[in-house]
Amino acid sequence: MEVSEFTPTCSIIQKLSFGLGHVFNDLCAAMWFSYTLFYLHVVLNISSTTAGTLLMIGQIVDSIATPLAGWAMDRHGDKKAWHFAGTVAVALGFSLLFSLKPIELTASVLTYYLLSIALFQVGWAIVQIAHLSIIPDISRNHRHSSDLTAIRYTASVCCSISVYLITWLVLQTGDGTAIGPNDFYKFKEIALVIVFIGILASLLFYCGLLGTFESEGYEVITDDVNNLNTTNHDKHFLKQSIIYMVALTYVASRLFTILNLIYIPLYLEERGSLEIVNKDKIRETIATIPLVCYVASFLTSICLKCRGRCCPDKVTYLIGGTIGLVTSIWLGSGISPGSDSELYAVAIFLGISGSSTMIASLCLTASFVKTNGYGGGLVYSVVTFTDKLISGVVVLLVQNLQCSPKSLCPHYYEHVLSYICGLVSLVGLISLVLLEIEIRRNGRLKRNLEYINT
Repeated sequence: MEVSEFTPTCSIIQKLSFGLGHVFNDLCAAMWFSYTLFYLHVVLNISSTTAGTLLMIGQIVDSIATPLAGWAMDRHGDKKAWHFAGTVAVALGFSLLFSLKPIELTASVLTYYLLSIALFQVGWAIVQIAHLSIIPDISRNHRHSSDLTAIRYTASVCCSISVYLITWLVLQTGDGTAIGPNDFYKFKEIALVIVFIGILASLLFYCGLLGTFESEGYEVITDDVNNLNTTNHDKHFLKQSIIYMVALTYVASRLFTILNLIYIPLYLEERGSLEIVNKDKIRETIATIPLVCYVASFLTSICLKCRGRCCPDKVTYLIGGTIGLVTSIWLGSGISPGSDSELYAVAIFLGISGSSTMIASLCLTASFVKTNGYGGGLVYSVVTFTDKLISGVVVLLVQNLQCSPKSLCPHYYEHVLSYICGLVSLVGLISLVLLEIEIRRNGRLKRNLEYINT
């Protein structure tokens, strides 16, 4: 394959506009994973099992919609048109999810929540795949695609920070009461603010990418990208083992982040119930601990954008995965009662780990698409399919395994964050090792083929 030189011409405005394209999804995802289970269980008084089932159904719908969206985008229509349709579905579904306060949980109420969640998740999947598949279309080389990925992740982190700041401001009461059913309208207010900001960001995205250059693609191969080049382009990518290694690194990274988002608020509430703590302090930490986590992610993403060639994607993932594993072990060993400094330190390391592994895995996926010339929508849908399905199943299992009454397992969510998240980090590191082995095997095969041809 010939190597062509090209100087990227993508303007700063277009890069920033691209970063805004997933803001609505990221705002909703921060709320969905951090507070939806908490909202259903604590505010609406829905049982733990039912709340977990609703969350799992949402993930299943998302996982089914993802490959269908990728397949449809690679064959029919403009990706920006798909993005717009998904944005409308996200706005409607997410608004409806936080708009009903049921007196009792009837079949009609459950149907309402299921339809709202399904609409939201289908729209979310469409927007995600449309936005991801734009990266290989507009990137000029590996560095450019890495920049777009870092910008995308930085925007995601900023969205999560915004959600936690909004939550912190809205939930504060100063009356010392615990969070409960009376806070329904506060969560509804948070959701409506998120929808407004998300729609505004999406409009700026469409305006900034008007006349984008999807048909002007140039293929640039660097040494780091060429490592993911396969030896047989006649094979469908689903028949090549390297795509599964890349997907597994992404799944591990995403699952680690999702589990921390979901269970940190529940862990903090659990920790507060075991200690004599002012209820206002619990309200504060439920917002500030995730906030600190995402500030660390934000700073890490900025550092990774400037890393250059001194820290390639696989090394970045190795460092981030190791930090995640060590932090999970730290949580499992127990944090000193009343030690806020340890909590914030754990949050910082979780943020560093999630940011490093997520950016590295997305860069590896973009490299695979770019070097092998496959349709971005279908590849990204395959890569993201498993994490959505697995995360829903894991959440359902965790919720079903919870003790009843809770007093029988007072450290349940602490063990979830330590043991399960630690296992996920370990799986990610193992997948990275398998990926490196496969890359070296491909390199040997390629050299043998070149020798035979000469």
